Amino acid sequence: MPKRLLAVSDIHGHGKSLARLLKAAHYDAKDDQLVLIGDYVNNGPDSVGTLKFVKQLVNDGAIALVGNHELRWLERKDKPAIQWHQFINELPYYKVIGQYIFVHAGIDTSKSMRKQSRAVVTGHAPENLNHFLPKNKVIVHGHVPNYRLGYKKDHIHIEPRVIDIDTGAGHNQYLTLLDLTSQKQYSVKVSDDDAKIQERRVKLK
Repeated sequence: MPKRLLAVSDIHGHGKSLARLLKAAHYDAKDDQLVLIGDYVNNGPDSVGTLKFVKQLVNDGAIALVGNHELRWLERKDKPAIQWHQFINELPYYKVIGQYIFVHAGIDTSKSMRKQSRAVVTGHAPENLNHFLPKNKVIVHGHVPNYRLGYKKDHIHIEPRVIDIDTGAGHNQYLTLLDLTSQKQYSVKVSDDDAKIQERRVKLK
């Protein structure tokens, strides 16, 4: 069993901010399980550099899921995107670890997990997701920036069976790393290279 279970979503080209968060959390690939839940590219300063970092993290034991922005790259024919098509196509689109279901946008609860569609669970094909969730599972997702749910700054959305950790890095706001084991949040404003990393305890329902 991993010492800690960590999750981060919607990095959007801010690989350097992710590296800062992992350092602040004292991430240890040998002891911790890191789950990256999609949207590594677009909207930020360095999509390719972030993909390279994600690939390195995967090689060291992290789990990386695909997001809708990666699926957009599969539709591109330019050389920078084509070079990453194989890596993107090999990324899983959901992962179940204990009580948690990790997925970029959510799950279609009218179907079993084995029948989920990659386009739907990533939000690439919009559907009505995350209603009537299984009682013994918690969905951890991104895709929906926190400001669209009425939150300010780096606050995450927590319900009894849903946790949304997209704090708007793709909109030049905050990137958040959530330690599910210790119930601790690390976040940083991506628009400021010198921004102080915020740490706070969170109460997960």
